[in-house]
Amino acid sequence: MLISKEKAIADLIELLGAEKVLTDKAALEGGEGFNRSYEKAFGLRTNPLPMAVVEAKCTDDIVKAMKYCNEQLINVIPRTGCSSGEGLLEVRDPRTIILDGAPMDQIIDIDPYNMMATAQCGVPLHVLEDKVREFGLTTGHSPQSQPVAFMGGLVATRSIGQFSTYYGGIEDMLCGLEAVMPDGRVIRIRPVPRRASGPDMRHLFLGSEGGLAYITEVTVKLFPYYPDYMWMGGYIMKDMATGFKAVRDVMAKGYKPSVVRLYDKPDIDYNFGSVELKDEEAFMFFTVEGPEAVARANGDGIHAIAESYGGQYIGTKAVEHWLEHRNDVCKLIGNPLLHQRYREKNIYYATTEISANWSDIAKIYEDVMANVPGKIDNLVMLGGHVSHSYINGTNIYFVYQLKISAPENFYEEHCKIVDAICEEVLKYPTGGAVHHHGMGKQRVHFSPIEHGSSFSLLEDIKKMMDPNSIMNYGVLVPRYEK
Repeated sequence: MLISKEKAIADLIELLGAEKVLTDKAALEGGEGFNRSYEKAFGLRTNPLPMAVVEAKCTDDIVKAMKYCNEQLINVIPRTGCSSGEGLLEVRDPRTIILDGAPMDQIIDIDPYNMMATAQCGVPLHVLEDKVREFGLTTGHSPQSQPVAFMGGLVATRSIGQFSTYYGGIEDMLCGLEAVMPDGRVIRIRPVPRRASGPDMRHLFLGSEGGLAYITEVTVKLFPYYPDYMWMGGYIMKDMATGFKAVRDVMAKGYKPSVVRLYDKPDIDYNFGSVELKDEEAFMFFTVEGPEAVARANGDGIHAIAESYGGQYIGTKAVEHWLEHRNDVCKLIGNPLLHQRYREKNIYYATTEISANWSDIAKIYEDVMANVPGKIDNLVMLGGHVSHSYINGTNIYFVYQLKISAPENFYEEHCKIVDAICEEVLKYPTGGAVHHHGMGKQRVHFSPIEHGSSFSLLEDIKKMMDPNSIMNYGVLVPRYEK
């Protein structure tokens, strides 16, 4: 028989102390990031509140809470920085606690000689970045959420940074970790440089979305920091198709820019307005980091490729504008002005990021731009940009505005355009329906298609690591009855 909410709260207070178990309305309603922010602007809440928010101060607190919830079949949503979207932190089961690791905020070690740093899950990324820069180093990780992102969540969401083409994603930076399993076991993965002793256990936790375990500590690589020289170049391209080809050539020939961006006109007009483009034109730009001689050589090669595709060099002013304003969206999280804007204009802006190889990506862009508007009656704007590129392909951030018909229709209307984009993407053999935001609870129904015949392995991993299905119910695999 399931215990009552009142009994569960009393037991958690006895286990952890009353100061760590929060049940006031402000605590229960807070900390969901951008999730359902439009609804909240109108005082509407369509998903349930958690029973409690449990603030963990150490790994032992996590162990106690996890063991208890596993025994009592109480859902646990791991949380640190609250910057997620895609419904990752949304409560879908009223028998839920939010297990907040933000108080676990200690930098455990910075090792300049071995180029690693170890931090608890609740260390803000910008705090760690500022600290390692005192040693002339950088984490190399700079997601748009950097001002509000925490180390544990970065690993759990398989985060990627804006300078990823040089430094890689979080999966390239993670050396080792500590995690607590649903049954309370504490496991550690040692930060060795490389191992060939079977499957790489780090990848059971990378991108796990809080659906398998609670990540309590991470060890990441560090990189030399070169603040004194950054090569930059911006180019107006004939169209997106030409831009895709130019970016592909830069990557395939082995150049190593830190930032590769390619914007269509609707996207650049809405988000930055720093370049005047004709309807079919695109804006492409690059930055390169590293020792001056290396950065200059890479920049010269990239410049030559851009011009060979007809790129019109326009200098660095627009690139500098992007560098200055690239994280402005973080200022909107929890900002009353955003809610006021929703109420005044009934316009919602969001993004859906996908990926594909070079053969498919341009066709996906064309299909989405051609087919999605006919499926979405309340579409105000649709555009896109490339932000993370690889030798074998790239991603597109599709950006859009919707005129929401009524607050209670928001979630359905938002899901409709997300689905429409993903359906176009998954028609192609290399199309990936999510590049780095995580599927969360909003895109999880695409998981069987995304993984194909390997989806059964994901189900097996979920059942093996979380047999009672208490971890962030609704992520990784489509919701099923317990």
